[in-house]
Amino acid sequence: MFPVVISIPDEDALAARMDTMRQWLDHQRFEPATFRYTFAARGLLFRVEFTVEAQALAFAKAFDGQLP
Repeated sequence: MFPVVISIPDEDALAARMDTMRQWLDHQRFEPATFRYTFAARGLLFRVEFTVEAQALAFAKAFDGQLP
């Protein structure tokens, strides 16, 4: 698995950000293996795992994500 972690500090922007991610994934025809979120001290952390490394890299680049 190739995980990508994305931080969303502004919880008010959560719905819009999730919609943008979903649309991007649909447009790219990428299907993540898992899509989880955790409440953190500064907003939310999303962990999205892909089975294809190139997809993880593209998603991280599009959404300022980090690959642990």
